[in-house]
Amino acid sequence: MRLSYYPGCSLKTSSRFYEASILKVFSHYGIELEEVDDWSCCGASAAHTIDEHLAHLLSARNLALAEARDYPLFAPCSACYIRSRMTNEKVRDDADFQTEVNEALAPLVCEGTLEVKNIIEVLEEYVGVEAMAKNNRHDLSGLKAVPYYGCVLTRTMRITPYDDKENPESMDVLIEALGMKVVAWPYKMECCGAGKTLTDKDVTRRLSEKIMDMAITLGADVIVTPCPLCQMNLDLLPLIGRTAASLPVLFLPEVFELALFGSLTGTGSHIIPADGVLKKIGEA
Repeated sequence: MRLSYYPGCSLKTSSRFYEASILKVFSHYGIELEEVDDWSCCGASAAHTIDEHLAHLLSARNLALAEARDYPLFAPCSACYIRSRMTNEKVRDDADFQTEVNEALAPLVCEGTLEVKNIIEVLEEYVGVEAMAKNNRHDLSGLKAVPYYGCVLTRTMRITPYDDKENPESMDVLIEALGMKVVAWPYKMECCGAGKTLTDKDVTRRLSEKIMDMAITLGADVIVTPCPLCQMNLDLLPLIGRTAASLPVLFLPEVFELALFGSLTGTGSHIIPADGVLKKIGEA
């Protein structure tokens, strides 16, 4: 099983432990990742607000580089995944746009031929729920999780989302297959503040605290997300003004690490410690 891999900027900087977790878990399941040569920033959640055409060109360059291989493109960052999918499908379906893009990218060529997948899709399709449930080595049944998709992952414009826009359940199924209990909650798709952390951290604190407080009220032990920006904003709460207790915020593959290895590669990278989670697994 092989995939082209577009890590995006976050997984090489602030969310390096997300990449480390992905590589460890994927290796266990025999999924090979080939990083796209000479990839560049896709513009993520910001570029299209200034110049949508330029944002498409940024994504199209990476897609063109990835098209040299006959593998689906894996983009674990929610924003990178959305931007890549939107550009890929627009290039594929709009011949005039494809011509315009390729004139700007020459000598690179982008034809929109790739399948672009997020981490939930990859784990679901390349591993499968049945295999996940059979291979768990550590008991996670003493832990309760709230799955936090973030406001971007399924709210795609002009393309069909991989899951329900307002009540996605695909990540819930994966977490349950690993033995962790999923707590139903209304904030799967709430905004954490996104990039406002840079310009108005009080907005991020207010929005992220709302999410954190609900997770605590419902009795969760952890918040689980596939999004680097969501993870960072929630994890930053103690540093941007929150004084109340907070739950650890894990990336989805970190739940796989717990089930498979009973440990976390990125333990020291979490601002809100995950020691209590590890202790519960040890006791089980």
